[in-house]
Amino acid sequence: MEQMREALDALLAAIRSSEEYKNYQDIKARIHEKPEVEKRVAEFRKRNYQLQNQKDADLFGEMDKLEREKSKICENSLAAEYLAAELAFCRVIQEINWEFVEKLDFEVGFENEGE
Repeated sequence: MEQMREALDALLAAIRSSEEYKNYQDIKARIHEKPEVEKRVAEFRKRNYQLQNQKDADLFGEMDKLEREKSKICENSLAAEYLAAELAFCRVIQEINWEFVEKLDFEVGFENEGE
């Protein structure tokens, strides 16, 4: 376990030194200085999360509505920068997670459904 802890610490250090993480942290601090913008972005992110986890929804209509809302929010350049930085950092985390799932022979159990 100690070897894994050391490797995890090294991975975390690499993530913290990545441009995506640094950029996200910088913009997160800047948006925190603008409470009205931060609130609008947080509300959008909450609705986005709820939609992604909602069952029995008109996803096409709801996603269209959410995209229009995002366009309006992104008229503010700081909000647009924040959402872009957050997405870039999330993609880094997703890629790391996907590598774990693929390389460790971890079966999700539904990856071949629908084929």
